[in-house]
Amino acid sequence: MLQVHNKHHPHYFAHKVNREVNEVFWHTALYSLAQSFIFIFEPIYLFGLGFSLIDILIFYAAVYAWYMLFIGFGAKLASIVGFKHSILFSNIAFVIYWVAVFSIRQYEILFYVAPIFFAIQKSLLWPAYDADTALGTVKDKDQEGREVGVLASAAQMAFVAGPIIGGFVSNIFGFAVLFTLASVVMLVSAYPLFRSREIYPKREFSFRILLEVFRKYKQNFFGYWGYAEDMMMMTLWPVFMFIVIADVASVGIVSTTASLISIMIMLYVGKLTDRIDKRRIVRVSALITGALWMARVWGRDLIGVLAFDTVTKGARSVLGVPMIAISYENEGGKGPAYALAYGVFLEFSLSVGKVITALGGIVILTLTGNIFLVFAFAGLLTLLYTLIK
Repeated sequence: MLQVHNKHHPHYFAHKVNREVNEVFWHTALYSLAQSFIFIFEPIYLFGLGFSLIDILIFYAAVYAWYMLFIGFGAKLASIVGFKHSILFSNIAFVIYWVAVFSIRQYEILFYVAPIFFAIQKSLLWPAYDADTALGTVKDKDQEGREVGVLASAAQMAFVAGPIIGGFVSNIFGFAVLFTLASVVMLVSAYPLFRSREIYPKREFSFRILLEVFRKYKQNFFGYWGYAEDMMMMTLWPVFMFIVIADVASVGIVSTTASLISIMIMLYVGKLTDRIDKRRIVRVSALITGALWMARVWGRDLIGVLAFDTVTKGARSVLGVPMIAISYENEGGKGPAYALAYGVFLEFSLSVGKVITALGGIVILTLTGNIFLVFAFAGLLTLLYTLIK
């Protein structure tokens, strides 16, 4: 399917995409569509149930704390059942997580249980997904950036339609129907991966190789803490948008508008990444992204929210494509076992950063009650992206 587009846009889309990347493209598109139905509405849903901003940060801090504990076991399982089956199991875990989140209104104890299921889902998904994708894109060194750009754009295209659909469905039919719709699409998203053979590491996930990765990429351990900005995008920023806009459907429209712009940026940056130094792009865009989070104090109305959401998603597009391409280069060049170990390293590192972000945000909100100071704190941590090599 990608090759059809290539005939019309040869410079921006990868050409002669190998089968693994094509399968990951369709999985990514469907998975992201399912996630986008709920992604920005999840913290809004918790906020609507009466949970405070501090409670929401505690919820997601728990997710990533559990994730740090489970990720090694998830990688072990992926090495036994294969990358694609691990991704399938993660989709099932995601559905269980959504059921738990929706049931919090009846059973408040699930507020503390749901993060465990989310952590399990991440542990089953990301080491396997990162390794599978890295092994596919590393085969095409001359167009690796464009392939990553296309994969990122597939996710972003889903985030164009998803928020509008999610906002409409939740407004008209309620969150129960929205959770059900997302669950069905999530389960279907694994199907494209199984159109070719399963991928197994040549040997089981090895903690020895993981330690080797830690020693070789010490700087990247801190660099991935830059995902602090991602923590804000999944927690306080959607709630702040809702507080300002005061309508779920309108939040979806604002998010969609910003996503449309970032798609074209992703495709262009994918092309640029294949031609110039990836690390230079990461350094410059990390500085811009961090500064945008620190400047959010001026985004106090609808126009400000739309402007910052649009510009930030654009900057994250510029940052994300080369950064992911660098990670996949590090990850995919030494076979499945090394790819799996690097995937665990990446996810563990960013989880540490996200827990630190959440805990710092909790302290700031407790002492000051100022959400803009939390955004500024996340912006400072985002600057750590510049350390990635």
